[in-house]
Amino acid sequence: MKNDRNRRDAKPKTMQIAVYGLLLIIVIIAMFGLRHIANGNHSPLANGVKEDTIHAAIVYGPESYRVLVSEEGQDSITGINYQLLEGLEQALGVKVVMHPVIDREAALAKVASGEYDIFASLPADNYLKKDFLTTRDIFLDRMVLLQLRNEKTGTVPASSALDLEGDTIHIEKGSAAQRRLENLQKEIGGNITIIEEPELSEEYLAIKVAKSAWKFSVVNEKIAQKMKEQYPNLDYSTPISFTQFQVWVMPQGHDSLLNLVNKYLDEKIKQ
Repeated sequence: MKNDRNRRDAKPKTMQIAVYGLLLIIVIIAMFGLRHIANGNHSPLANGVKEDTIHAAIVYGPESYRVLVSEEGQDSITGINYQLLEGLEQALGVKVVMHPVIDREAALAKVASGEYDIFASLPADNYLKKDFLTTRDIFLDRMVLLQLRNEKTGTVPASSALDLEGDTIHIEKGSAAQRRLENLQKEIGGNITIIEEPELSEEYLAIKVAKSAWKFSVVNEKIAQKMKEQYPNLDYSTPISFTQFQVWVMPQGHDSLLNLVNKYLDEKIKQ
């Protein structure tokens, strides 16, 4: 009788040991799984980047992001920023979703709120660096005055920035051109009327000048060069700013992403 009772008591203990053993195995597997994820199964992005996906705003324009349609009707995309962002996807092992934008001010607000992780690209200046993280330099550009050259005389309304006193200049809303033109007013000691155009890209500003709707606008030189190919009478020989570096912009706190992107750009731009 005593032996039978001992055998009956041993069964629950054996089952308990088996259950504890199973739980221990599950815990060990979970620990190894978490360690595996931490060691690189996921991309090493942090500070607000959403589920291994980078949302990048990209300025729509010939140098940055442009859709070309061939004679066969097939679309292709070109642009320095587009190509670099495409390569970033492969280099970091993440998905990069590109959002072509025209309204730079609205896009910057979305960067500040964290809706966009990267804005490619903008002229580097102290105002930008005060509120955002900025990458290493991507390429060079400068602001120029767009105006029409007289076909007969070959002259332009403004041969230098000093000639702009009392005139009206149209710029893209949110463009760094506003700060530059405000400083220019102080330099020449005269008033310049600055009109910000919402939802109009620099290409459309150039078209307005080319069709005599406006007298002046200010755009980046690389945009002006492309638009002159379509409108030969456009003149962009008058600089408004010194040559500036173009950079990618990120929200404050995205330091890990910034370091990874800078490392990628260092290697890519050297090639």
